[in-house]
Amino acid sequence: MNKVYNFLEKLFGYRGNIVIYPVDFALPWYKIYAKYWLRMVVTFICEILVWSFFATLPLTITYIIQTQSRELAILGIGITILNPIFFHLYIRSYCKALSGLMQSVTHSAYEFFVTVDPIYHSTRSSGKIISKINRVNSAYENITDTVLFNIVPFCIQVIIVSISFLQYDRQLGLIAGISLIGIIALSIIFQIIVSRNVIPEEIAQDDIQSQVQVESLQQVALIRSSFGTPEQLDKIRKTSIRTGEVQATVWMSFVSASFVPRIVFGLSLLILTSLLFEAMQNGSLDTATAIALMIMYMSSYGSIVNAGKHIERIISNTQKIQDLYQYIRDFGKQSYPV
Repeated sequence: MNKVYNFLEKLFGYRGNIVIYPVDFALPWYKIYAKYWLRMVVTFICEILVWSFFATLPLTITYIIQTQSRELAILGIGITILNPIFFHLYIRSYCKALSGLMQSVTHSAYEFFVTVDPIYHSTRSSGKIISKINRVNSAYENITDTVLFNIVPFCIQVIIVSISFLQYDRQLGLIAGISLIGIIALSIIFQIIVSRNVIPEEIAQDDIQSQVQVESLQQVALIRSSFGTPEQLDKIRKTSIRTGEVQATVWMSFVSASFVPRIVFGLSLLILTSLLFEAMQNGSLDTATAIALMIMYMSSYGSIVNAGKHIERIISNTQKIQDLYQYIRDFGKQSYPV
């Protein structure tokens, strides 16, 4: 046994501490979150606190330098140093909840397919079933991580950047806020359009590949497998190539969807820079504050232009979860003795 791993498992308190619950696939897919709501809410609140601090950091540093306040400097540095400890504490709880949630869905799905009437398995592919369960397992993780660690941070950034600009100049604040909201809207619209047209193809092709791969392995147990091996290998090769084509098309489609938002962000940056120069010339804004505001706005670039990508991840993974839920509802009845 790996002694280091055993030590870490005991240190984090996960051994014998992961709780799974039965999942009713007749209910909406998000109902399972209710079993772990407290840990999820705590993580949500902690992420808001952390990102509120880091989003305001440029202006905070500017204020500390201008006032030469040693007390504020020590406080800011202390919070920065303690942040990893704070993060470690609430993420430990989050990992426990997310792991339990994912295993609850996986266990309940396999429990259903194992106890269903065998007659249904004779007309359905085991490879497709495995594919759908594996997709859902990662889909719950992707949705939860995206909401807490992507959606929450960029929402905090948009709010704080807009308020910060408004605090110093109403015109600047309105333009900054409208620009950010407009870029987010464009990003989401383009990503949703792409998602609706490519994700169903990706799911279908993933099912086909899993079906071919599992059926090929199952044939190894048959006496006639040696006669069909060349044909089966050729089938696997063609399926893998087609899957690669679909995956590459999906990836490039989502990358291309962010082209327009990136251009618009550049134009908004040009406009805001001109207005900041004007405010500095008028004496309504000092140089240090102007630099801090621009740093805050520019630091939001990655989150803002990729906002649609985060929404797309939620939509596409929701489709994958609903695909399994609907498949189970249509599959058959649990009548096999257990």
